[in-house]
Amino acid sequence: MESEISDIRTTTDYDIIGKLKRYGRGAAYNVVVFELLHDEGVTRVSVPHNFPVSIADALRSHGVEIIPVPSPIAKLRSVKSSGEIGQIKKAQACCENAMQTAIDAIRRAKVVDGVLFDSDSNSNSDQPLTSERVRAVIEHTLIDCGCESESTIVAGGMDASNPHNVGTGVLRVDESIVIDIFPRLSQERYYADMTRTVARGSPSQELIEMYDAVLDAQSVGLMTVRAGVSGGDVHDAVCDCFRDYGYLDMFTHSTGHGVGLDVHEDPSIGTGGEVLEAGNVITIEPGLYGEMGGIRLEDLVVVTENGCSNLTTITKRFLV
Repeated sequence: MESEISDIRTTTDYDIIGKLKRYGRGAAYNVVVFELLHDEGVTRVSVPHNFPVSIADALRSHGVEIIPVPSPIAKLRSVKSSGEIGQIKKAQACCENAMQTAIDAIRRAKVVDGVLFDSDSNSNSDQPLTSERVRAVIEHTLIDCGCESESTIVAGGMDASNPHNVGTGVLRVDESIVIDIFPRLSQERYYADMTRTVARGSPSQELIEMYDAVLDAQSVGLMTVRAGVSGGDVHDAVCDCFRDYGYLDMFTHSTGHGVGLDVHEDPSIGTGGEVLEAGNVITIEPGLYGEMGGIRLEDLVVVTENGCSNLTTITKRFLV
């Protein structure tokens, strides 16, 4: 056990074994918490909004007042130190390597009857390029770079019309392919996050126009970011851009979020989002989703006093 605090209590100090036998697992730990508070003369406790309701109810039954409050730790974590930003940059570099590997696989793919085929496969093996195959390529690249990943999105065609669909099955020409990668450094535990949308062949004019609108909206969002501007203001600017294009009803999520030890943390870049501070690390990721598929672009940036520093360097090109 490691701690900078000299007075450390353990469940053994409160006869946890005896309480487990007497009360059962859940209730035993609730009694331990109450006895600790009682020993310290504590009758009023501030807890985070996601505090377990079973413990809260148990403490209230013993007369302890429970007050849900915003987490002060979340607020402290939202502003990154230079060292933390360095770790996020490291994760983002790995993320970009994996993204480039995925895009290269799609670019190199052979086309047979409108379906992409893995160019590394034997010509007689009949192996189409699938979402699963590209996802495996991404994850192998990340592992080699010291990262771990989960729920990586490689969604083509109609799968891309749902922003949370990870994608399955064969990838085809003329369709948009959304690739969203959010790895975490295996040792340092910091996340990165980015999205690119690409296509092979001749996508419809509607998809091309959607891509152009998303690219423009993201540029507007990035130009709006700076310390003192709220996440809500950035989101509103992106929404105004989509409204001008006539696409606002196809933008179904917030513009972005903070990134750090969690892939989604404060501040929110959406309706009611907090005022941004220098040192926030956030995503700007507008997207459009419809019957023909989806388009999303996501960059990871550090908020500065006068704007933002973009940690994402990989190019934005729809046709590959």
